[in-house]
Amino acid sequence: MADALALGASAARHEGSSPSLPTMKKRHYTWEQFDADTKKIVKLIKKTGKKFDGVWGPPRGGLVSAVMLSHALNIPLLSKPTLNTLIVDDIADTGKTLKTYKGKNFIVTSFYHQQSAVVPDIWIREKKEQWIVFPWEKM
Repeated sequence: MADALALGASAARHEGSSPSLPTMKKRHYTWEQFDADTKKIVKLIKKTGKKFDGVWGPPRGGLVSAVMLSHALNIPLLSKPTLNTLIVDDIADTGKTLKTYKGKNFIVTSFYHQQSAVVPDIWIREKKEQWIVFPWEKM
């Protein structure tokens, strides 16, 4: 898990995926889509009535979402998660990055893929077989 965290979710999320990146169809996810989806996530989190001590996202893939949710929910951005931390990532693809938090923390993602070992508590978009290119990634 430490390796996945060091690499970030963006690198770790595609481990073991097939086909390879050059032949895989890309889906570009825009800043506008990200902003709109973050607003949807905030509304859904507020509907749960849950209170968190802060928010944490794995470096790279989850960090941008964690910062956005920290501001929107007025909760601190944490350097390490606790049991009452909101965990956020860009995508639950294989589930390897989020597996540590499954059943312990409330997890939200922008995208969810059916093959993931972790089903987030909240997710907005379903990933099919395309490669998601997030606006903070240079591809």
